[in-house]
Amino acid sequence: MSGLIHSLDIPTTASRKTRSRRDTSEACRDRASADLLKSVSMLTANERQALQRSAHSWSLRADMLDGVEHRAADKRV
Repeated sequence: MSGLIHSLDIPTTASRKTRSRRDTSEACRDRASADLLKSVSMLTANERQALQRSAHSWSLRADMLDGVEHRAADKRV
């Protein structure tokens, strides 16, 4: 062979998936609060409303993740 093919180092253990902070209800609530705070300083109604909608969406996501986290915790017990 010409030496262009190298063996691949394949890990023998599976990597553990870690949940990013973005995937927690706490992080979503932080994002919602930040968007609401930013909305206060917006000059136009359109910018304000967009951030308010975003905050509402993040709050809904946080509520959903809360439910998932609680059900997962209940199953572990």
